[in-house]
Amino acid sequence: MEVSILGAGAMGSALTIPLSENVDKVYLWGTEFDLDILKILKKGLAHPRINAKVPEEVEILNPEELEKAVNVDVVVLAVSTEGVIPIFNRIEKFLENQILLTIAKGLVDDGRVMTIPEMIWNRKSIDVVAITGPAIAREVANKLPTRVVMSGSKAEDVANLFRTDYFGVETTDDIIGAEITSAFKNIYSIGIAWIRGYESVINVEMSNAKGVLASMAIMEIANVVAAYGGKKETAYGLSGFGDLIATFRGGRNGMLGELLGKGYSIDNALDELRKMGVGVIEGYVNARRAYKLLQQLENEGRLRIEEFQFIKHIYKVLYENERVEDVLPSLLLYGKA
Repeated sequence: MEVSILGAGAMGSALTIPLSENVDKVYLWGTEFDLDILKILKKGLAHPRINAKVPEEVEILNPEELEKAVNVDVVVLAVSTEGVIPIFNRIEKFLENQILLTIAKGLVDDGRVMTIPEMIWNRKSIDVVAITGPAIAREVANKLPTRVVMSGSKAEDVANLFRTDYFGVETTDDIIGAEITSAFKNIYSIGIAWIRGYESVINVEMSNAKGVLASMAIMEIANVVAAYGGKKETAYGLSGFGDLIATFRGGRNGMLGELLGKGYSIDNALDELRKMGVGVIEGYVNARRAYKLLQQLENEGRLRIEEFQFIKHIYKVLYENERVEDVLPSLLLYGKA
């Protein structure tokens, strides 16, 4: 069994560690944007974003070695949502009987907003498995206990390649529900993290407020999943509630939300994160697509956007210059602003 990971970012590199314990050969292929990382990894040094080395037996491949990387049993598409379509366009001609595992937690706009597996199926008849759930790359790389969800018809086959005594995997056939849940939780993580920033401004802890917003988030996510045709209960599991907790407490989405809660405008917050070297913020990128998806579903009579007040105002803060301090009190007290 041979497995390739496309993308030498934090999570792609971290997943080489459990994989190497179970499969015969693991490749880690880097894009043109990964050249500096590839040089570090080839020297046997720790990946700077996960503070861990990839196993010695992992073969590091350069951008020009893409065909070799894809000629395996399982291909892991380990790029950000923005990179999914460009990379898939490059590998599509090489795909035949491989299983494609996606780890990006987002939506794509391919003329219509949809999940990543749907985009792939529209282009090619191929088995797709998605990995979702609370998995911070640094924790995976350092073998801290982690449990994720793999979804799709071949989920159990792929799960067995990753399972170790520190990396657990649940499986489900609700790949659409898992993907919608995973994409939306990144967006809601920004909103819940507003409280962390707001606390620092008023110098008072607001645990009640976090509970209110977390409850609103999960309820809205579950209703989107149901409207889209997935299983509502998926939102209450690892892909939704579990990952929501991990993300707003420590991820990039939470960092953005905290700055907005402190009173930063969206432009100033993004500029501050760029100065800190923070990369793609999936929730920010996907909020525009998610709102377009809600509009699609409303036009089809499957939901009403007015019933999704939390994400409506997250979108307005991110893209219409609404200020957190203006919307937060009413949202907390009345569920709308």
